[in-house]
Amino acid sequence: MSLDRQSLTPLYLQLKEFLASQVMDGSLQPGDALPSERQLCKEFDLSRTTVRQALRELNQESLIRTVPGRGAFVATSQLDLTVKVSLAGFTEDASRQGMATSSRLLGAGLVSSPLPAIIEAMGLQTGDKIVQVERLYLVNNTPLALHTAYLNYCFCPQVLQHNLAEESVFRLLCGEYGLRLAQAEEQVYAALANEQEIEMLNLVYPAAVLRAERTTFLDTGEVIEFSLATYCGEWYRMSMLLEELSDVYD
Repeated sequence: MSLDRQSLTPLYLQLKEFLASQVMDGSLQPGDALPSERQLCKEFDLSRTTVRQALRELNQESLIRTVPGRGAFVATSQLDLTVKVSLAGFTEDASRQGMATSSRLLGAGLVSSPLPAIIEAMGLQTGDKIVQVERLYLVNNTPLALHTAYLNYCFCPQVLQHNLAEESVFRLLCGEYGLRLAQAEEQVYAALANEQEIEMLNLVYPAAVLRAERTTFLDTGEVIEFSLATYCGEWYRMSMLLEELSDVYD
């Protein structure tokens, strides 16, 4: 893999995204050692400063862990808790709690080169169209969450014509396109905020955030949306009900 030196994307970010894709698609397994800084510098013809910035952000996002004197390793899986939560969007959840919500559209369009992990998570094939919508959510005028949604274009081909800064994606999918959202799988885990998140969410480094990855399914079993969200750790709380398991006492 070679980096595109003509691209507007910084070299450190290209390296970071490449290494992240290796972790997400399973090429690098939990506990695997990453190439050393010197190896990465040589392989990609980069300065050590550039390589260290990429590794630092991967470490902050909990994709890798750095061990002084030993190098960087793919982070091991965190505790997986399965809970029953509402199948609703951010706007619906916050509004039900009496909060004044708003959003700022950061970008929307067709994804030119989606990561293999995104394609796989959505059950699509290379070349299938994917819509990406990036928004900053605010509650009572306070930045609370960054959200990136990847939508299956074939189910909502006109979605980009709507005012996505004001309209709920879930309401559009159900109301405009008559889709029935059946269920979703969501993973929530803690991490340190990266530079973009610190800036957009008005955080002070180092800052803890909650990340959520959600895959939403239609009643047909097909994936309509895969989303990545980052929430301010001090503002977001997950509640769950733990029920008694009768067979424990049998």
